[in-house]
Amino acid sequence: MPDLAALHARALGQIDELLAVAEDPGPFPAARTPASSWSALEHAEHMARADDGALHQLEAALERDGGPRIKLAGRVVLRLGWIPRGVGKAPATTRPDGADRRRVADALVAARRRLGELAPRLDEIARSRGRASHPIFGGLSAAQWLRFLTVHHHHHLKIIADVRRAYERSAAPSPRGVG
Repeated sequence: MPDLAALHARALGQIDELLAVAEDPGPFPAARTPASSWSALEHAEHMARADDGALHQLEAALERDGGPRIKLAGRVVLRLGWIPRGVGKAPATTRPDGADRRRVADALVAARRRLGELAPRLDEIARSRGRASHPIFGGLSAAQWLRFLTVHHHHHLKIIADVRRAYERSAAPSPRGVG
């Protein structure tokens, strides 16, 4: 498991990147592109919802001693730091429902605050033996939940980057007078 202070800092920075998407006043965040079935803003909304659940589970793991075991899929994803695209479906509670930018930004600010408040508990997170269930990966320890946050953020930030590139290509002026 990587250094928890580094993971914590990385997760905070990733939320800042998602917040920048939600607060972008231009047309890009809400634009539809072939790069994803969700807009960048919908990815940010999904992350706000998923972070709320992940932080709840991280906190629940801290209150327990034991719990369900991690599944092979969870071990692989956390070790590789990579979630394959298009394989899993987001749970219904984390799917975007068209929240406006302000609501998404407010939810991301709340997630960042909650995550920030865990900084003094990183040693406790490292020592915790409790686990809380992830719908696909099984029981994750508090430290594994923190790792999951960074892996999940990275996954969606890469998709958002692809959405941005597709948007910029579609918004670029086409060459004139060829032929």
